[in-house]
Amino acid sequence: MDNSLHDEQLKKQAEEIAKRLDRIRHKILVMSGKGGVGKSSVAAYLAVSLAGRGYRVGLMDVDLHGPSIPRLLGLKGKLFPGGPGGKPFPVRYLPKMEVISIEVLMGDKDAAMIWRGPLKGGVIRQFISDIEWMDLDYLIKTFAR
Repeated sequence: MDNSLHDEQLKKQAEEIAKRLDRIRHKILVMSGKGGVGKSSVAAYLAVSLAGRGYRVGLMDVDLHGPSIPRLLGLKGKLFPGGPGGKPFPVRYLPKMEVISIEVLMGDKDAAMIWRGPLKGGVIRQFISDIEWMDLDYLIKTFAR
């Protein structure tokens, strides 16, 4: 691929991400360099608590190594990859809370996958740039390193 074309695509994608995230008042990132420390639980409890207080909340699970938000919230098998144009869309969990997980893009959940830097970053950027959220007060994202 021509580097200038690739750079232009990355720039366009970065602009799209910035445009989408700009409409969201507060962004909270929950991450750790170690698995199994409770990132998803903290993010889910925080999102439910904020939504219960009347805030519009989005919860985004971007843990490529083991997305667990769908399981924690009882949404396993209820998140779908395609909305308009085949893009992933969040599911309404509470009246003021939407949820999306990168799990919808992962196909066979039991197949082993090795995610390396550039591929991992590209998948995450594409996922974030494609999602259409309702107007949000908070977006809570979970990541694993």
